Amino acid sequence: MAKESFGMRWVRKRLGGYKQQINTVSAQEPKMLSGKRRVAVIGGGIAGISSASHLAERGYSVVLFEKESYLGGKVGSWLADVGDGVEMQVEHGFHAFFRQYYNLLDFLRRIGADKHLKPIDDYLILTREHGNFSFQGIHTTPIYNLLSMARKGIYSLPRMALNPKSQKMRALLQFEPESTFAMYDHVSFAEFAKAAALPEQLIRIFTSFARAFFSEPSKMSMAEMMKGFHFYFLSNDLGLLYDYMDEDFAESLLVPICRHLEAHGVQWHLETPVESIEREGTGYRVNGEAFDDLVIATDVVGTRRITEACSWMRDEAPSLAGRLSDLRPSQRYAVLRLWLDRDVRPDLPIFLFTDREVLLDSISLYHRMQETSARWVEEHGGSVIELHSYAVPDHIADQEEARALLIREFEDYFPEIKGAVIRHEYMQFRQDFASFTIGQYAQRPEVQTEIPNLLLAGDWVRLPCPVMLMEAAHTSGMMAANTLLSAQGLQEYPIYSIPLRGLLAPRRKEGLRLLAAAQQGAAT
Repeated sequence: MAKESFGMRWVRKRLGGYKQQINTVSAQEPKMLSGKRRVAVIGGGIAGISSASHLAERGYSVVLFEKESYLGGKVGSWLADVGDGVEMQVEHGFHAFFRQYYNLLDFLRRIGADKHLKPIDDYLILTREHGNFSFQGIHTTPIYNLLSMARKGIYSLPRMALNPKSQKMRALLQFEPESTFAMYDHVSFAEFAKAAALPEQLIRIFTSFARAFFSEPSKMSMAEMMKGFHFYFLSNDLGLLYDYMDEDFAESLLVPICRHLEAHGVQWHLETPVESIEREGTGYRVNGEAFDDLVIATDVVGTRRITEACSWMRDEAPSLAGRLSDLRPSQRYAVLRLWLDRDVRPDLPIFLFTDREVLLDSISLYHRMQETSARWVEEHGGSVIELHSYAVPDHIADQEEARALLIREFEDYFPEIKGAVIRHEYMQFRQDFASFTIGQYAQRPEVQTEIPNLLLAGDWVRLPCPVMLMEAAHTSGMMAANTLLSAQGLQEYPIYSIPLRGLLAPRRKEGLRLLAAAQQGAAT
């Protein structure tokens, strides 16, 4: 490990350390439930699995309801017809396990799934006209990473320093949840980029980042972008590189998850949509079964459908019912997996961002990372490649048009693939991801609701720490579990986060003074 310089120590100390525990855990409190309590968890994705696992480990009787035929949600895996009656295992799409996913990675270690994690070689953005941007070798310490990017030619530091509009970029280092969202949640990334006169190279990089949150730049909340940059790049010393699973999620992730759930007595019901939730005293009836506690951990579409059918919620907590009814999904997104008779050039990392022409945002080379796909290629030759569009433009009519555009743009980037035989294919065209578009933060519900024993979990829930995507889903599940544990006088699980505020954010006393100014500024 390289020696830490004075400047690097200052950064770490200014941030208060890169890994921070955000809750208090009392060693004097018991861990295990002494009586009996039944908990219904609705939704078998990351958030629901997290809640179910942590509660069951402490002695709760947990029943998990999942409408699909598999667990995992967006890390699920299932058999699908890929043409000519052939069935293949498919997934929702590529997932990156960043190294500051402290809570999720700890869970993977506990269930033995971490043995499938492998480090990625590079983080690459392809462009057609401006070359490629590589993040390999970028310094991992905040501030130093920005200077390192400049040295690699990703942007010109002198040019930005001489442009007074570029001073607006300081806001990324001044991230503080309350003031940042008061000031920037109603500003789109596109508006901010124009006001800050961002160089074209940085706009391309930022745009790729925005679409990874399933939003076009003109719709993406700049406050959410700032939170994203804070989480992934400006508040930890782990860098932008990440790990991936070396096998299909069915084997690498879902088998150990199911084994863990079963070992702790969790019952799960697949292909079981929740048709009714009724209030019964301080408890609930879910599909006719009685429960003491309820965790709703579905995606935004499922949550809205389920809660809008609960008339008792509108009577008991009209504000909560209204916020849940206002939940919106992201733009449509597309995932196209292809089994081809030929391969792309060998000098590529397994995952690539692209500077899209119309639709294509990223490319995953599954045969170079997952053993199942590699075995298929060994037997048949060719490649297994997945094309992603995270935010399908509104003018794209349907799945067929999206498919044609994805393939055309893929061939534009890799002419060697033109004329390839598509042996199998499987496409998903969906609209069920959480939306991070402008103006939504204030209305997001939190984990604990005003209704007794009713908790919410998911990457769409507003959390007291700046985590995102898979880590947000898992952490919200832990927080839901901790809320129920605390209500019974039981010891909470420790929850970790990156620093809550940016490197240049005003510290608490000054921040409170500036919050009022930020809120006033947001109005103008």
